[in-house]
Amino acid sequence: MTTDEPPHRELIDELFRRESAHLTTALTRLFGPSNLALVEDVVHDALVAAMQAWRFSMPDNPRAWLLQTAKNRAIDVIRRDRRLIALDAESDSDSDALVARALSPHEDAKDQLAMMFSICDDRLSQETHVTLILRLLCGLSPAEIARALLVDPETIDRRLHRGKARLRELGQHLYDVQHERDVQARLPSVIQALYLLFNEGYQSSDRDNPLHPALCADALRLAELLLESLPLSGDARAPIHALSAMFCFHAARFATRLDAEGVFVPLQSQDRAQWDRSLIERGVLHLSQASVGVEVTRYHLEAGVACEHAIASSMAATNWGQIVTLYDELLKIVKTPIVALNRALAIAELRGLDRGREALQDSLNDEAVAHYPFLWGAIADLERRAGRLAEARTYFERAIALARNDAERMAYERKYRLIPN
Repeated sequence: MTTDEPPHRELIDELFRRESAHLTTALTRLFGPSNLALVEDVVHDALVAAMQAWRFSMPDNPRAWLLQTAKNRAIDVIRRDRRLIALDAESDSDSDALVARALSPHEDAKDQLAMMFSICDDRLSQETHVTLILRLLCGLSPAEIARALLVDPETIDRRLHRGKARLRELGQHLYDVQHERDVQARLPSVIQALYLLFNEGYQSSDRDNPLHPALCADALRLAELLLESLPLSGDARAPIHALSAMFCFHAARFATRLDAEGVFVPLQSQDRAQWDRSLIERGVLHLSQASVGVEVTRYHLEAGVACEHAIASSMAATNWGQIVTLYDELLKIVKTPIVALNRALAIAELRGLDRGREALQDSLNDEAVAHYPFLWGAIADLERRAGRLAEARTYFERAIALARNDAERMAYERKYRLIPN
């Protein structure tokens, strides 16, 4: 760490990510979407002030420090221009109380719901909805969003510009969740954003930090917030329950995903006794509640796969037949090379290595995953297990070269070194 870099940098980054999203939603509720640029300036000023003040040590309560700083900035803005918000009286105490109430933890859930659904304006595409939610509500950087959506950063910048311009046209009030018809029209964008947020936390593209448990916790919290707060019938709630179930099953394995050296541990080597049984039980409950209705979504199927892994006592005891069946159905809905890759790996466990390699052939020729390290690592593993060691070494070398962080690279290097010459 250089002398200019504050201590506990990872902790600060995580705090800033979380609190910038909280402050943005709260202050947008206060000032209205039409003043989004002003809101971002206030939040930016608070974060810059924190970086300067915390260069050598953090306060005892950094979150309270940030909230107070943002509150002071917001009050200053109001005092300069009282037309920004509606006040019953022209007194400083009124503006102080209004800002304090807006930043109160009790308002957080209401703010986040309103922000999520305001973002999903019907004049914007679903891709722009998702981009805005990930940026403004979840605190992901444009580069992280680009990696999550498999597009270039310039595309993300254009979507953010277009989306923010539309939000500024919406006036002084965020969308209030009231009618099920309106909620259902905007819900797919919200669900997809939470799905991508969880994925970024679970298998981060961050070169310095391969896991962000706080992002996964936020995704689960927001999904369950939707269930608690939205006016939805059972059929409409089912996909959210399925999404929540999937989050629970995956999050249950967090404690075993990295070893003491910060290297990814493959599923077959994870200590299942350390998996969080309470989260698995919570996932099973969500999955049972997701069975209401007739529509089977991708989230139902992915939650089903995650459930089979979570409840199995070992790799050998895993119901690979059920997992392959679930992937067969998932491919009918989501025809992506990532789903095809995971299906092929399940086929290898169920029907043998050669059948798994055959199922992988289409993925090998797909440009969309040419730079995806897990594809080459998976093929390398199958070749190694089949005794084709030269091919395994070649594929592991490619996976190592494409690894996005040290945790991935070192995991592949370990396997590479175990191959006999």
